[in-house]
Amino acid sequence: MCFQRKAGLGRYNSARPEWLAAYRNARFMRNSGKEPDASLSGIAWKAQLIVAYERDGIDNLAVPLEARLIAKNLINEILAEEN
Repeated sequence: MCFQRKAGLGRYNSARPEWLAAYRNARFMRNSGKEPDASLSGIAWKAQLIVAYERDGIDNLAVPLEARLIAKNLINEILAEEN
């Protein structure tokens, strides 16, 4: 390739207040039951996609302690094998 790609967000590179406003609008649209609007571009579209398809975090209180300990031990075993 002739030209090296520059690091950055491209057209999504905006100031923090612009992102906050885009996220606020995206959350409002999601709460009102609207799907992401593909006619938008830039940070408004990106924020809508992120908000609409964000994954729910795991609630540690909903997972039994025994299952969390088993998962922690399994992760520790895998990490020990890598080292």
